[in-house]
Amino acid sequence: MHSTCAMVYSQAPSDEPPNEPSREAILEWIQDLGSSEFAVRDRATRQLNALSTDHLPLLVERLEPVTDPEVRVRLSGVVAKLKFERQQNIVRAFLRDPDMNQTHELDGWATFAAVAGPIRSSKRLFLELLDRHPQLVEKPLETAQQAYEAAVAVSRQIQESEIQLGEGEPSDGLALLYCLCTMNAHGDSKLAASGLRVFGRFPYNQLIRDPQSKRPMETLVERWAVSLQAPSDLTSAMLIMIESDLSTVRSVAQKMLRNRQGPERADPEDLLIGLQVMFRSGTVEDLPLLESWLDCTDVCYELEALSMPARPLGIPSGSPPGGIPPLEATSGRRTVEVRDAAILACMRITGMEYRNYFPGIRTQEPRGYMPNSILLLPTDQEVRQARIDAWRASRQP
Repeated sequence: MHSTCAMVYSQAPSDEPPNEPSREAILEWIQDLGSSEFAVRDRATRQLNALSTDHLPLLVERLEPVTDPEVRVRLSGVVAKLKFERQQNIVRAFLRDPDMNQTHELDGWATFAAVAGPIRSSKRLFLELLDRHPQLVEKPLETAQQAYEAAVAVSRQIQESEIQLGEGEPSDGLALLYCLCTMNAHGDSKLAASGLRVFGRFPYNQLIRDPQSKRPMETLVERWAVSLQAPSDLTSAMLIMIESDLSTVRSVAQKMLRNRQGPERADPEDLLIGLQVMFRSGTVEDLPLLESWLDCTDVCYELEALSMPARPLGIPSGSPPGGIPPLEATSGRRTVEVRDAAILACMRITGMEYRNYFPGIRTQEPRGYMPNSILLLPTDQEVRQARIDAWRASRQP
């Protein structure tokens, strides 16, 4: 976790004030900060530094009207130190408390826990926002409109950081993800889709890929991804989740595969990604959904077959010298149809020996398999039908 403050404070061991100094004593020490004698100013600074955080409101109140430059510098240092100590006390109490409903003055936790899950790893992830995005930690996002406005502000901050500094912070990606999840009800699909530009690259995807944050990140990314509408956006979200090894990618694939009609229906290439996800992560509950695609003959992967000449150049017809058999000409495109990927996922889910029906398949992490390893020629329709027949026979009681 990133440090919540980089400042280091020192405190002299002598001249410490009483355990419970009076208000009058504290006001006198503040006045001594403007003394013409260095020793008096120095002693007053040490005495104020030794105060507990209980006295912070008084010091903040007295700092406001100060105009003397040295007094302001010294008192500001004391206030900063006590604010840091107070924040650390709150953070420690927040982390140690097993009650996930207690916010310990970090009121944004209630909203964050609602979208990331009320678990301990969510707490640590939540505190990543404390330095750079305290407004998301100290206050809850109570409405979708508030979350929308926060998402817009974080998006602008990311753009400004990239323009001014040429880089961003991992917590920026988390902040945007949190806001997008919370603003789901707002319905701004364009803003939700803007996360694709952010979450797919460094450094914004660091926390998404952090193993210690995997459970809350799976929940957050899933919540954001399923709010996307365009099939191409769903595909991009699935690729981000696949690269980060998030198991909740299955939900995004389900959303894509359920929509078989209308303008939002996915292209075959997008469907292939969803079916590869099902090959790797699908369960028996997904079988009816997958079976609905067994009649889809749309081509989702295509490869031009190499057209080989009947014989090497310069070799006359008949038996070539050396007994080399003549090469046969091949033609036509090798393809993968949507139903090929669907039946493959069905077989894997139910434990069928799919390699008997896809003998050339090559598995590959993290997507499951390489599409070009299940290519067929247009003349191989009997092979496709045999796979489907074998599947349906296996489902008979």
